[in-house]
Amino acid sequence: MLSRRTFLKASVAAASGLILPSWIERAETFLKIEGKPLFESLPTHRQTLYASDYWGKGLYELSLDYQDPEPDHDLTWQQFIEKFAEGQEEFDELLEQRSEDGQALSLEEEVGSDLFYRYWDEKYAPEARANALLSNLDLGPELIGGSATGGIYTGYMLMNTGARYVASADNELSLSLLQKRLNDIDGTIAIELA
Repeated sequence: MLSRRTFLKASVAAASGLILPSWIERAETFLKIEGKPLFESLPTHRQTLYASDYWGKGLYELSLDYQDPEPDHDLTWQQFIEKFAEGQEEFDELLEQRSEDGQALSLEEEVGSDLFYRYWDEKYAPEARANALLSNLDLGPELIGGSATGGIYTGYMLMNTGARYVASADNELSLSLLQKRLNDIDGTIAIELA
């Protein structure tokens, strides 16, 4: 959201007949003046994409909506399938994974933590959901490609805790550009610094 000071500076420039800068220049100026990315808020925003600078180096990891960092993994197979299976095909796949060891299937047994976290990290972790969302959008040449001003990465990445799906932004300008693009696409997702 624009501060009053930034709005007044832009208004004075417009009133004096100066040529208004491009949106990228505006975002860069806002970043210099305010020390944070330019996030234009819309009344249509319904979800939040959180940006966290976990490494303290200006590389932001993105997560869609916030969920507890430690999900409840003490689930029986019945609870696991009810919570995570999306449709009959995925339900059958989960049952097949359960019975691969050749033992009789008991839906009251607990799901092993390795399988739970593998499934969670690939599909349901907030970072995986951000990856899935952004991977399916046309983010445009400002964010993706050789001549991009900003940089958004989506995909599978090796981390200290193992490999997982992630989405990340190279810097604060990339976050501003991403918010602009998300607003242009459908205006339902707000970015917030975590």
